This record gives sequence, structure tokens and C-alpha cells, in this order.
Amino acid sequence: MNAQSAEDREAVRSRVLVIEDEAHLAAGLKLNLELEGYRVANARTIREAAAHLVQGNTFDLILLDITLPDGD
Repeated sequence: MNAQSAEDREAVRSRVLVIEDEAHLAAGLKLNLELEGYRVANARTIREAAAHLVQGNTFDLILLDITLPDGD
């Protein structure tokens, strides 16, 4: 039996960035992804998404709305 610590399990979970300006859609995506075991960060604009990346955050997947208030 593999006795992984909670920290080890947290380290292997995939990270997802959801870029969505509609709060109800972003919340639904976040909830469902977290239920599947993903770590999720949200951004409502391209600027917010860029800030995540500039801060050095890395993601395994980015889900991007094609129409955002500050650009497409």
C-alpha cells in the first residue's frame, strides 16, 4: 500500500486556469473541476490571467473564453 502524505497528493494534482468573465460559468467550471481533483485558479479578464502567469504560476491546462471584456 502506498502511504502518500497529503502534501504529496497535493503536489501531483494538475492545475487549471479558467479565464471566464461570467461569474456563474466560472463558478460552475471551478466546482466541477475541483470535484474531479484539479486545483483551479480563476481570472475574469486577460489582464488577470496575465498576472497569474507573471507571478510565476504554471498551469497544465488553460480554459479560455473566446470573448472577454478586455480582448479576444
